Amino acid sequence: MQLLGPHPGRRVLIYFFSAILIGAIVLSLPVSASEQSIGFLDALFTATSAICVTGLIVVDTGSAFSFFGQIVILILIQLGGLGIMTFTTLILLSLGTRLTLNERLSLSQTLESKVQVKPGHLILAVLSTTLLVEGIGALFIYWRFQEVMPHDQAVYYAIFHSISAFCNAGFSTFSNSLESFSGDYILIFIFSGLIILGGLGFIVIRELIAAVYAKRLRLSLHSKLCLTATAVLIVGGTATIFASEYGNMVENLGLSGGLINSFFQSVTARTAGFNTIPQTSLTDVSLLITIILMFIGACPGSCAGGIKTTTMAIILLVIYNRFLGRARASIFKRSISENSVTGAFTLFHLSVIVVLFLLAVFLFTESVSAAHVATKGWFLENMFEIFSAFGTVGLSMGITSNLHDFGKVIIITLMFAGRVGLLTLAFSLARPPQRGEIVYSDEPVMVG
Repeated sequence: MQLLGPHPGRRVLIYFFSAILIGAIVLSLPVSASEQSIGFLDALFTATSAICVTGLIVVDTGSAFSFFGQIVILILIQLGGLGIMTFTTLILLSLGTRLTLNERLSLSQTLESKVQVKPGHLILAVLSTTLLVEGIGALFIYWRFQEVMPHDQAVYYAIFHSISAFCNAGFSTFSNSLESFSGDYILIFIFSGLIILGGLGFIVIRELIAAVYAKRLRLSLHSKLCLTATAVLIVGGTATIFASEYGNMVENLGLSGGLINSFFQSVTARTAGFNTIPQTSLTDVSLLITIILMFIGACPGSCAGGIKTTTMAIILLVIYNRFLGRARASIFKRSISENSVTGAFTLFHLSVIVVLFLLAVFLFTESVSAAHVATKGWFLENMFEIFSAFGTVGLSMGITSNLHDFGKVIIITLMFAGRVGLLTLAFSLARPPQRGEIVYSDEPVMVG
């Protein structure tokens, strides 16, 4: 079969698909349910959401699944956050197996790293960094949880939520996510720190750690773009959401509470999926800002989805430099390569086409026989769900559990495509370039 060929991207697809299928089978077993067994489609939805670190749920994680089932979900989240390739390579190395060139490329593609490093060193760095951050995060979360729940429960909940937050998964053992803690500002900042670190990517974190040890800040253009775009999106998102909620959420939570919860909404919208306030309580402007943030996502090589911060940054830089009459896009005294520019525009347009097409199919599937004036916010709720699935965010306006079977399949497809990446998916399934391709002469076409 061509799909099983040597292309590295196809190996990524196979590993992710296999993990989802195995997870779905285990979650559909009676031992994984607290009371009534989970249907296979709902188990498949949950497994996909976990391995794709999304957080959308059709059944409540804390009440529908047993302790065993929750542990399975937690393992799937960790596997999805780190990348199946990392764990597979770790097993191969532990058995003394030499990696082939394609397996090395698969590992690099999963982490979206262009740096040639030894797989063993890369895996050790990824695992040690992840476990260290998640361990510290669990300690801080336990510090807050132990004040409101028994010791054993606080330990388990702290570990579960630390892993879920750093992996940007959004799964919670609480039925209302973090809404009960909207007034615990320290806990909000703890979760925000884990989410931001998980969304930066291992390459950026590795360079920041190296810069601390070297006591000099020498970062690559990739890391500078990631950090700058992340800061701009967080600050810009916080300001716009706070402004739009000034007569709504701010009145209910107070000035400081409104500002801090606006900050968390801006952070979590970029693929984390936790929420401190119900999404249905937000204004339409805030929901639009949230949709834009979900579509952009976080940084390449991270636990997050979306088109990525660098993609959006490159597109805006190209437009800005074109206005200045420059042929090349540049920033921080560096020019961005043409391959990066082409990749950014390709990914952006491909994402828009796929999302809009599946949105149309989804609306048709979940359609109601009523005029728009009678359905009110129905269109926005469905569009919000689609963008949340593609960005592997997990935020919802409460319609996930009521989806039809085919609607669930569409969301599963979007979560998988958003996690694996549309370019990886497209290049894996496309035919290889043919030799002797005929190249015709250029002719200009009017645009705009």
